[in-house]
Amino acid sequence: MPTLICYDITADGLRTKLGKKILESGLDRINKSVYLGTISESSLTSLEKELATLLQSQGQTEDSLIVLPLTPEAVKQMRIYGDNGLDKAELTGDKSTLLI
Repeated sequence: MPTLICYDITADGLRTKLGKKILESGLDRINKSVYLGTISESSLTSLEKELATLLQSQGQTEDSLIVLPLTPEAVKQMRIYGDNGLDKAELTGDKSTLLI
């Protein structure tokens, strides 16, 4: 499922930990604290628990984490300005790959 994750974290160490966990899950960094990609529902549930635990144990009261599962329709409606390398067809599952 296409998923957007973003955070606003005060401490560098915690921000780094969260970023690494998200990247390891297969999502791509599309901005300094914003990640987007396709992830299975079970993997997302596991990742979300891990991120929430880290935030609760090491975060500050002003820190926040947002996990937003997206529909393919929402991804198709996304408007992109500038060059960030996003492949909307891949995120929606519309991309077909020809293997020779």
